[in-house]
Amino acid sequence: MSRRPEPFARMGPKFARAFGNVDAVFTINGVISPKAVRGIFRVWRGVDLVDEADQAVEGTTHVLSVAAADVPGLESQRDHVTFDGVTYPIINVSDDARAMLKLSLSGDI
Repeated sequence: MSRRPEPFARMGPKFARAFGNVDAVFTINGVISPKAVRGIFRVWRGVDLVDEADQAVEGTTHVLSVAAADVPGLESQRDHVTFDGVTYPIINVSDDARAMLKLSLSGDI
């Protein structure tokens, strides 16, 4: 993960507390975190047409945003997150060195 400018490092946890809608427990490198992390869970649905058949195809994207400072060492394709009683693999971690990490989740959500 990138080193964050100081204003962003302080902003992440405050943003998650203010707007978070889930409490997530992370398994990082095989170790379950001792405390839950507040996160912002979002679902996007998109519909597009397939060129050849003019058939609508719907896709769903599940993203969990968390303060980068709360999950040091987190990696995609290795680590998992649990919230609402279900565990999901993390398929991608997007880090633009600002306050939050955006985690793309996999599974039947």
